[in-house]
Amino acid sequence: MSDDGYDDFDDFDPYGDLTDLTGTEGLPALEDPMIPHATPPRSPLLMGLIVGLFLVILSIAAFQLIGQDDESDPTGATDTTVPGETATTDESGTNADPSATTSEPPASVDVDLPEFTASGNAVDIADLTLAVDSIGPIQLGAGANKSIGRLIASLGPPDEDSGAVESTGDYGTCPGDTERIVRWGPLVAIVIVDDDGSQIFAGYRLDTDYGGLGAPSAALKTLSGLKLGAPVERLESIYEGFDISYAPHPELDEIFELRSANTGNLLLWGPLGASQGSGGYIRGIYSPDACDRFSQPSA
Repeated sequence: MSDDGYDDFDDFDPYGDLTDLTGTEGLPALEDPMIPHATPPRSPLLMGLIVGLFLVILSIAAFQLIGQDDESDPTGATDTTVPGETATTDESGTNADPSATTSEPPASVDVDLPEFTASGNAVDIADLTLAVDSIGPIQLGAGANKSIGRLIASLGPPDEDSGAVESTGDYGTCPGDTERIVRWGPLVAIVIVDDDGSQIFAGYRLDTDYGGLGAPSAALKTLSGLKLGAPVERLESIYEGFDISYAPHPELDEIFELRSANTGNLLLWGPLGASQGSGGYIRGIYSPDACDRFSQPSA
């Protein structure tokens, strides 16, 4: 007999304790009633529907915000006007061209001036040499009617004629004087208008910035052969016996000045253009400023 009171394993009845059950007893608890029931896993399809609905709502809200921004500026234009300049507008009050600006024009002067017309013999381009006191045979300081008339006979009608305007000093006349600016392509003739209405041919400027580089005046040269676009090395070569200096300028960036080695008087000057090589090139050739009254010797 074994220690548990049974003779052997064959006599063991595993269901012996259940013979006394009557059917009215409660079932034993299978889980601890204090532990909360686990949440069943959600369906992946349901989660996808929820995420998709959220994205749709988010997209609708974003489009509504974009629509509100567009209504604040129907044209989508931005202000590109540079401070100190006035943008041009069309009849609707909006910018006709965002890049187009206007600056204050010179103040006109109430002086009745006759129109310049051709007069005298035409001068060949090769003979219209730029000097300190003349353009070829046309002298600075002479009456403008004949001087400008001869330039018209040689170069044709001018591209622009400002009429009588108050000088701002931009063309070398004394600020506050009355001047008249006449232009043929890159060549500008500077006229001073006296109080009595008489006009004096007072100076010139040849400058690539004035435009019209295909005009005949673009071929003008100095007495020694300097022309627009020439490298600075050419300037130094043909004026080897003169004093040449370079300096910054508030409106023209860098300029050259050509002076007499004997007197130090200014003969010619003008702005320089930058180039990829050293030294730059000649962007403009100017006579001495008209405000200094034409007292320099010829180059």
